[in-house]
Amino acid sequence: MIARAAVATIAAAATALASPPGHAEPGPGEVRPPTTASEDARDGARAIDARPGADGAELAKKDRAARAKSLRHPAPPTPGRRPARVINLHNLWTKEWLAVDPSAPPAPRTLDRFLRDHFTNEATAMQPKLLPTMLAAAAKFRVEVIEVVSGFRHPKYNLILRKKGHQVARDSQHTHGTAIDFSLPTISVTALHAWAKGQRLGGVGFYADSGFVHMDTGAIRYWSGE
Repeated sequence: MIARAAVATIAAAATALASPPGHAEPGPGEVRPPTTASEDARDGARAIDARPGADGAELAKKDRAARAKSLRHPAPPTPGRRPARVINLHNLWTKEWLAVDPSAPPAPRTLDRFLRDHFTNEATAMQPKLLPTMLAAAAKFRVEVIEVVSGFRHPKYNLILRKKGHQVARDSQHTHGTAIDFSLPTISVTALHAWAKGQRLGGVGFYADSGFVHMDTGAIRYWSGE
C-alpha cells in the first residue's frame, strides 16, 4: 500500500510539472476556463513566428528582391499626349531665357518681368498680343528660338537714347509696353519683315542693318531704320 501511494504521488508531481500554471488539463467532469486576450495574442504571435520565412530578416530580404526586380523591369509608361514643342525666348540684353509652351503660355507677370527695361530693371504690363505674335512667327518659319532685342523701354531710358541721337520716337510704343523688337536666328530679316507686314497688327519697322523687326499694336504704319 505504501509503495502504491508513493508511485501515485510521484505521478501527480510529474503531471503538475508538465502542465505550466494557467494551462492545467481539466480533469474528468471539469470545464477548462477560457483564455484571456493576452494569452490569445501570445499564442497567435507564437504561431506566426513558427511559420517558415516569417521572421523580419526574411521579410526584408524579400522586400529588397522585389524592389530590385522593379528596377530591372520597370512598368511601361502611361500613355498620354505628345510633349509640347517649346519655343525659347532669349533676351539679348539681360541674357535670360524663357521657355514657352504655346499651348500653356506663362503667366503675364512672368512675361512682363522677362521683357522688362534692362536699364532701369523695371517692368510694366505688356500688351497680351505681342507674345502670340512672336510665337506665330516662330511657327511660320519653324524655329525654336526667338531673340528679343527690346520689350518695355522706360521713358527715362527712352529720353537718354534720344539725347544720344538714336532713332527712337519721343512717345515710343515701347514706353507703353505695346511694342516688341525681335529676330529669328537663321531667318533673314527681310523674310521676317514681309511676314510681319502681312499680319497687319499695327506698326512694323524694318531694321536691316541691326537685323531685327519692330512690331507694335498701334496704328498700321511702316518705316525703315538702321
